Amino acid sequence: MGRGSTYVSVWILLLLCIKYEVHSSWSMNEEGNIHHRSETHAIGRDEINPHDSDSQWENHGNGLLNQRRAKCTRITNRTVADLQLRWAFVTGGDVSATPAIADGVVYFPAWNGMLYALDEHTGALLWSTDLLQLAGGVASNGSRATPTVWKDLLLIGMMGPASVAAINRHDGTVRWMSRLLDTTAFSVITMSGTAYDGFFYVGTSSLEETNTCCAFQGSFSKINITDGSVVWRTRMLPPDSGYFGAAIWGSSPSIDPGKRLVFIATGNNYRVPESVEACEAERSRNSSISKDTCLDAGNHMDSMLALNIDDGSIVWSRNLLAYDAWTSVCQASPTTPNCPDVLGPDYDFGEAPMIIYLDDAHPSHSRRNGKLCIVVAGQKSGFVWALDCDTGSIVWSTAAGPGSALGGAIWGSCSDGKRVYTNIGNVFHSDFILAPSNEVTNASGWVAMDAATGKVLWSKGEPTGGYSLGPLSVSNGVVFVTSLTEGGDIYALDALTGAVLWHNTTGAGIYGGVSISRSCIFVGNGYHKLFQYEGIGVRAFCLPDDG
Repeated sequence: MGRGSTYVSVWILLLLCIKYEVHSSWSMNEEGNIHHRSETHAIGRDEINPHDSDSQWENHGNGLLNQRRAKCTRITNRTVADLQLRWAFVTGGDVSATPAIADGVVYFPAWNGMLYALDEHTGALLWSTDLLQLAGGVASNGSRATPTVWKDLLLIGMMGPASVAAINRHDGTVRWMSRLLDTTAFSVITMSGTAYDGFFYVGTSSLEETNTCCAFQGSFSKINITDGSVVWRTRMLPPDSGYFGAAIWGSSPSIDPGKRLVFIATGNNYRVPESVEACEAERSRNSSISKDTCLDAGNHMDSMLALNIDDGSIVWSRNLLAYDAWTSVCQASPTTPNCPDVLGPDYDFGEAPMIIYLDDAHPSHSRRNGKLCIVVAGQKSGFVWALDCDTGSIVWSTAAGPGSALGGAIWGSCSDGKRVYTNIGNVFHSDFILAPSNEVTNASGWVAMDAATGKVLWSKGEPTGGYSLGPLSVSNGVVFVTSLTEGGDIYALDALTGAVLWHNTTGAGIYGGVSISRSCIFVGNGYHKLFQYEGIGVRAFCLPDDG
């Protein structure tokens, strides 16, 4: 499709959406059950903009497809240059979650332990809830995950211990808290879950990589949204096997309601059985030994998987790295107890797969209603993988850029259905050859690929030479990307070419991503926990009011 045809299609879409446009501005008992109290400050109104039905970014991935894509918005590749700062809200703590949006309200947690609700148009505080009090006052960071909007609730995973809270999104009061989804000492939830048909789907992660190891085994759970009860929980590793790790920690799981499948991706092992280490050590000395020789079929690390949403059974699993036992403690000091003899590269998946339906023919793969369903996820290796939704077979794979322990791809790629966009963290400053120019950068960058073939269409280095580790977002021919730079740079790139259409700063490095609603984008900043950038809060950049 030519550029002119794209513009026509975008403006037809906007005409369909424009009628909605309104210009207004965690103590735990032995069973793992949680006792809680909450402290809520309600401010202002009794009702939250019921007329703003078009205002929606429902979780990290913005919907069941996990594409981080907004459709009904005035922001296009022609209008994006007009974005201006409308408001800035000071939290006094870092904000690394993509803000959620519903009915004219912006929701997000900060690293100070608070969960906030702001008026979308003005940035006025509507209410705030102390998640540290919710978590019983123990040492906790509250939450770092994008809240998931489900009717009148916000569903949010806790940054230790690993539980889920349901919050009334109109006043910040607690509806329920789930039992612990994992009872090991350092378990957390960093994933923004996905809600579908009255149930919430979310994975568990752990901080064991930076602490005493090992006890944690990653798992994925289905929770009843009515009462917080756990319907099923599926482990990613065999119990009592000597395997640890395989966290599920990035972006949001995608769901195919028709096939009753939920798609996830996993992280690296923290430790493996001694027999596996010995096998891997021998394989590293003998190139004739197959990479699959040392693998245990039940070790679903560094894998993309499809689970049955009714019973949690694994329908298929595709491992995409032969060996990857790694912890940051062992990276720093290999003599630390419990460190693996052979250290892997830490090439886990830091994002869940997104679903894309393709019109293009792939004869060796099944089709649904004339379309091929693929699930696509980027890996910290720098590879992006597209698998058949039904079988898990590889449709295509692309080396998008250099890999590292922080990417490669991390936290969330995005797609407009035609193209896949990912970041490349490149924190070790490897040579990153850009396309189509063949220029070389040692910085982070962003890559666009054809969704049907994986062919790299363009790649762009971070303009200041800095890091970019936050998720991407897309809307109407515009890809929004962020940078971990001192100024907190944010860019709007042309989806077809990668050219910079708009640029602004936020005052502190950005580790999160942009959410998009109607005529505005919303982004938080700060991540001094790792990169020493002290966050300020959340900012809204909007198109000028035209009425």
